[in-house]
Order: sequence, then C-alpha cells, then structure tokens
Amino acid sequence: MLSPRSLPIELPRRDRIRAISSAVQRRPIVLVVGMHRSGTSLCSHILSALGVDMTDRIAGPGNPAPTSDNPRGHWERWEIVEFHDHILELFNRDYLGRFHDFALPVAWWADPRVAQIRREIVAFLEARMGDSYFGFKDPRTVRLMPVWHQIFNELKLAPKLVLCLRNPAQVARSLHLRDGLDPATGEYRWLVHLVDFFRYTNSYDFCTVEYETWFDDPSVNLEKLSKFLDLQWQQSETDLGLVLSGVIDPGARHDDPEHRAANQPLVRTLYQLTSRAGEDGGARDQIAYIVSQFIGFQQLQRPFQEAFEEVAKAAAKYPEAEQEAACLRGLICERDAGVISAERKAEAAEARLAAALAEIERLRAQIADLEKERAARSEIEQKLSCLEVTLAEREMTFRRTEQEAQESSTAALERQIGEIGVLRDALARMEQQHAAATAALQVKVATLGETLAKTKAETHQRAAAERTLQAEVTTLRGRLAQAESQATEHRAAAAASLEVQIAALRETLTAAREVGKAAVAAFRLDIAAPAKPHRPGGWRRGIIRFFGVQPSF
Repeated sequence: MLSPRSLPIELPRRDRIRAISSAVQRRPIVLVVGMHRSGTSLCSHILSALGVDMTDRIAGPGNPAPTSDNPRGHWERWEIVEFHDHILELFNRDYLGRFHDFALPVAWWADPRVAQIRREIVAFLEARMGDSYFGFKDPRTVRLMPVWHQIFNELKLAPKLVLCLRNPAQVARSLHLRDGLDPATGEYRWLVHLVDFFRYTNSYDFCTVEYETWFDDPSVNLEKLSKFLDLQWQQSETDLGLVLSGVIDPGARHDDPEHRAANQPLVRTLYQLTSRAGEDGGARDQIAYIVSQFIGFQQLQRPFQEAFEEVAKAAAKYPEAEQEAACLRGLICERDAGVISAERKAEAAEARLAAALAEIERLRAQIADLEKERAARSEIEQKLSCLEVTLAEREMTFRRTEQEAQESSTAALERQIGEIGVLRDALARMEQQHAAATAALQVKVATLGETLAKTKAETHQRAAAERTLQAEVTTLRGRLAQAESQATEHRAAAAASLEVQIAALRETLTAAREVGKAAVAAFRLDIAAPAKPHRPGGWRRGIIRFFGVQPSF
C-alpha cells in the first residue's frame, strides 16, 4: 500500500483555500501596454472587435477626429490618459518634457498628491466597470504600475497584461518622424519602458504580441490573445477575416528597411529576449538580470539628473531678465512716442501760428489797399472842390453872360452837374465799403489776436511737457543701461558656472560610460560561457581591474 507521503496529490490547506476563493472573486481587467508606436492602438482596436470593452470614444460624428499620426484613432480611455499625465507632471516627467526618460523619485507612489489621483482613478473604475470584460490601453501604464498594484488590490482586480512589442529601431524612427525625437533617445526611451514593464510586472502573467506579426500572419497574435484572455469568437471565420481586414491596414505599416536593428547592443539584446520571454524561462532570468543592472545604473544617474535640473532652473531665469529688459525698452519706446507726439503737436501749433501770421500779413495788405483808396478819395474830394470852385466861377460867368450864352452854357452846366452827381454817388459807395471793410478787419484782427495768444500758451505748455518727457526718458535710459549691465554680468556668471558644471558632468559621464562598458563586457563574457558556473561577481571584478575601485552597486 502507498503511504500518505507517496501520494502525488497535495492536500489543500486552509490558507490556500482562502487564497483561491479570493482569486475567484477578483474581476479581470485587460491592460494593453508597451512602448509608444508599438501597435497598442491596433491591439486595442482588435480587442474591442473581439468583445472587450476598451474605450468609450472613437473617431466619428460628435467626437474629435483622429490625429494624423494615427488615422484609425488611438482606442484608449482619455480619462485614464489624463490621470497618468497628471502624475507624470507632478514629478516633471511629462511626455514632451526634457526629463521624461529619467527614473521617478523613490517611493513616488506614496506622495499624497498621487494618492488623491489614485482615489479618482478608483472612483472612475467603480462607476465605469460593469460585468463585461473591461480594459484600457496606455503606454504610460508601465511606468506607473506601482499605483495600479494598489488599485488592483483595492478593487480586487485580476490584471491581464498584453505587451505590444515592436523593433526598437522602427520605434525610434517613428518617434523621430512624429515628435522630432532623436533616434538614440528613442531607443533609450524604448529601453526604459521595457525595463519598467519587467520591473513592476514580474509576478503577473502576460501575453506578448509583436507588431510585425499583425501584418505578416495576424492569426498568430489572434490565437495568443484568444487563449490568454479566454475569448470565444461566436461568428463565422469569414466574418473574423472581414473584421481583421477592416482593422489591419497594410498601408499603415511604415517600416524602413534601413532600420533593421537598434544601434545600442543592450537594446538589441533586450528586444531579442523579450520576444522569447513568453515561452523561455531562461530568457526571463536574463531579462531580470538586465533589469537589476539597469536599475543600479539609474541610481548612478541621479546626480546627473539633479545637475541637469539645476542647470534647467538656471536657464529658466534668463527669459525673466530678457522680459524685464523688454518691458524697460517698451517704456522707453512709449516715452519716445510721447515726445514725438508732443513734437508733432508743437509743429502743428507752429504751423497754425505761421498761418495766423500769414493771415495778418494779408490783412495788412488789405489795409494798405484801403489806404490807397483813401488817398484816391482825397484826390476825388480835391477834384470835387476844384469843380465846385469852377462851378461857382462859371455861375458868375453865366450870370454875366446869361443872356449871351444861355443856350450853350445851360447844356454844359447840366453835363457838369451830372458828372458831379455821379462822383458824389461813387464817393458815398466808397465810404460805405471802407466802413464795412474797416469793421470786418477789426473783428478779424481781434480774433487772430486771441488765436495767437492761445497758440503761444499751448506752445509754452508743449515745451514744458517736452522738457519733462525728456527728463523721464533720460532717467529710463539710465535704468535700462544699468539693467543691461546687470543682465550681462548675470549671463557671464551663469555661463561660467554652466561651463564648469558641464565639464564636471562630462567627466563623470565618461567615467560612467566606462563603467557601463566594463559591465556590458563582463555580461557578454558571462553569456558567452554558459557551461561554466555562473559567477555574478565576474563583471564586478572586471570593473575593479579596470578602475581599481569597488563599484557601489
């Protein structure tokens, strides 16, 4: 008889029964993760077609149009994306920032601000999740998995991770085209995302789907997803083919044959190991070793990170000084504009004064003409007096010779009397015109006198304002010269400090690179000799031989 020790079946323990029952109660949640530009949107779209609730909004009527870099839409939950962006912004690690690829602070998930965002995510999931298969897609998730560990435990969720994998060389090329990211930085960003994935998900099962396989043989990825998520297609194979052909667009694949492999050896190695990690336990062990070494390398980066942040803060002060100088220049320009305006008004007043003087000269000319008319009037009066004397003489002569020349003298006398009447009428009209012209001239002279007085007063006021403005401009120019001198001194001091910091950083970075090269060389020696017993300290001894010091990690 077989003894109880020889039974191949192990009796369940109470704690194990409780663990199994709690696992049964956990609801599954699908997380599509991976590096940006690795087909996460395509995978989320296909999962939605297979019946997984992956998004609430897609491109269509009433919704924003898909972006040019992803014509079929991103197929993600924008609320979760915003939550993730908010967490990254708290630590100056936003996607478009210069520090996105640096490691997050130690125990960052314990920050009270992060805890508040975590509670908002929990509230969103409680309100949104139902009984159906629920999931979401966001490449940022791999960097924020510690928060999701807390969310999984709080809501009793069972995560189902789908890792979207793509050649890092093609990812770097695509990021360069979309975001203008340097290809070397793109490869490093791919490495950071994959390291964080294996760093935070080593206790979870995951399914790897490769981007290129969707276009070469989509049935392979489809079978992986169906088995991993236990998805059953209820329609015909023909309908499934139509769905795949409608979702997978061969024209959307823009691989470049010239970018077949990543430039960095460590990136190429991790890519090859990740493609085999689902079936090869040895590949997972090697990935774990790479992850541990990379985490140590990130710890070495912290002094550089702090130095870079200090340099960025110092550089951020330059725009403030430039803005202050620009404000001073604007004030001077405004003052100069005021002076120019005052000068223009003074010129206008001088023009009006010149016009008034010209009008006075014209009136003086009219007065001279009137004086001439007076002289002519005096001549006419003298002629009239002469004619009257002549008339008297002729009257006396007429009386003497009245009888002799009555007929001829009467006609001549009548003609002379008519001429005298005409001259008197002309003289009366001239006197009336002279009186009217004199009155009008007096009114104009009085008006021009008042205008001239006002113009002189305005001219004095403008001159005083101009002197005041010139004094203010002189003061502001002195302040601007002082500010520019201070800004020049600050720039020189900051530039000297920056050059010293950059020189020190370059020396430290050179030393770190040599350390990395020694570590990689030692790692390659360990891999190249699998038959020998594993000696974890081999690469450390290589570093000691190279530098003569013991590494801190």
